[in-house]
Amino acid sequence: MIRRCAAALGLLLLAACQPAPAPASAPQVALWAIGQSGNDTIHGWIIGTVHALPPGTAWRRPAIDAAMASADRLVMEIGEPLDPRIAGTALARLAMTPGLPPPSARLDPAGQKALLATYQMLGLDDARFHDEESWAVALQISALASQKAGAEASDGVEPQLRARMAGKPVMGLETVDSQFAIFDALPPRSQDRLLADVAREATDHRDSDAQMLNLWLKGDELGLTREANSDFLADPTLHEALLTARNRAWTAQLDSLLRSGARPFIAVGAAHVSGRDGLPAMLRARGWTIKRVY
Repeated sequence: MIRRCAAALGLLLLAACQPAPAPASAPQVALWAIGQSGNDTIHGWIIGTVHALPPGTAWRRPAIDAAMASADRLVMEIGEPLDPRIAGTALARLAMTPGLPPPSARLDPAGQKALLATYQMLGLDDARFHDEESWAVALQISALASQKAGAEASDGVEPQLRARMAGKPVMGLETVDSQFAIFDALPPRSQDRLLADVAREATDHRDSDAQMLNLWLKGDELGLTREANSDFLADPTLHEALLTARNRAWTAQLDSLLRSGARPFIAVGAAHVSGRDGLPAMLRARGWTIKRVY
């Protein structure tokens, strides 16, 4: 279920993708229109994304293309295109704590077994991550698994949105540094839980990845909500830090942006738009009307 990581954790944790079966019908990726009570004016749109896709995945539909054409700007988790060198430098500033035990020694037996299996699959060992905190090890393992599987960020939704909306301003809700800082602030127990789950998913993800992708392509809100509340995201500390708290911060930014008269096309990881603590629900609580566009 590494694709769940990508849906929840943003561009910096890239999904390890395997080619998934095409959906039985035309894609129905969920899209919401943002309005105000008492009038039919649309003030913006929200879509959940998958940050890395099997090459050639067809996900757009006419309603999404029309929304992109009507919007006056693109809003994403991180505004600037992802530069691996910048991300690597930012990670190095926060990831190191001298004297840490090896990553595998921080985990319980089941987590340790999963991590050692992932090391074997990727040609790694504990020495590669000397003195690195568990969150940083988890991010790098996910990115390396992505590369091994042939998936790149260029196959994800965000580059396609940039190309489709070329010439319009692009706004980021976070920066590379602020996103890494969220991970760095996690307590050690939660970091270790994240690392163990990422390791398990790296070696056993094919069926669950296909399921997650098909839920997204079908616009299955209930299914995506279940996924956003399972595995490491079922941990209250991780769920609050990686989803709910970020959604609250984003909602405040988006509320101000919408009230300024902007007409944004908002694209964030799919886990951020599902359930009672998703962006649509939080914007609705601020007085906006949120309607699914079919």
